[in-house]
Amino acid sequence: MKRANGVKSARVVQVIETKASRGLGTEKDPVRDVTQYWDLEGNFLAEMDCEPQYLSELSIWENERLSKIIEDLKEEQTPQRN
Repeated sequence: MKRANGVKSARVVQVIETKASRGLGTEKDPVRDVTQYWDLEGNFLAEMDCEPQYLSELSIWENERLSKIIEDLKEEQTPQRN
């Protein structure tokens, strides 16, 4: 399996940075500022939401996604017995 070796290149590019309020104002969904990044054609690129609950849920989702990828790779590499 080939693995990524880190950053291959880096450059400075122009983007639009916006700040938006998000959240319902509850304990589980507090109102907070979210930073969004857009290209100059108006296409959404990325978002930064530092709410701990959101980050926790995102971490769990990413862990499950990567676990599934690893399981699939293991199945592909395991020789099939007839």
